[in-house]
Amino acid sequence: MKKFLSLFTVLVFSLVLVAPSFASAAQKLIQPINNAYITAGYLNANYQKKFGFKHYGWDLTSSNSSRAVWASGSGKVLATGYDNVLGNTVIVKYPAAYIHSTGATKDLVFRYNHLASIAVSKGQSVTKDTRLGNYGNTGLYSTGPHLHLEIDTDTTYYQYSPTLGSSSNIIKAGTASTVLSPKNVLYTKVSAPDNQSIYIIGDGYQSSSEDDLPFKN
Repeated sequence: MKKFLSLFTVLVFSLVLVAPSFASAAQKLIQPINNAYITAGYLNANYQKKFGFKHYGWDLTSSNSSRAVWASGSGKVLATGYDNVLGNTVIVKYPAAYIHSTGATKDLVFRYNHLASIAVSKGQSVTKDTRLGNYGNTGLYSTGPHLHLEIDTDTTYYQYSPTLGSSSNIIKAGTASTVLSPKNVLYTKVSAPDNQSIYIIGDGYQSSSEDDLPFKN
């Protein structure tokens, strides 16, 4: 009996050693435009002064001719369509996403607005190699081609955004308490085939360190 218990103890201990930890199962989400400029930052004071409302996300453009918007990791498309205020919209849920600013792992929702075109459909599974569409200039508050990206920890009311004061047909008026800065979540994937880079424009609508994302190989 003692020998059996000893072998059982060794087996259990071995399983503990080889079992993956919760942290190892988390996914590190990467930026949605491979070669990106941040043209408007998260809760930027100059942006609020100019436009009269807070900016709960990032505005991104490409530093080259591509306008492709890619999924940031493994997830599922929750909604797509034309929003009367924010233009062509895609909403994706990313489970077990690692938030590098706090070390927490949470399910996250990304809202992508102002797209010129949509290349995915509701219910579709995506990876970081899935093209969600191209960014564009759709919606009432778009002043030029760009992607407006919001990240939210509220995966139940995923269509609710603090950007809107009153609800539209897809995006609804929400609160800011669950929204995160993209800087706290995103990684720059520097290895092939993505070869990502990210910079700020430097016109005062971004913080000086907002493009300082951790690298992911």
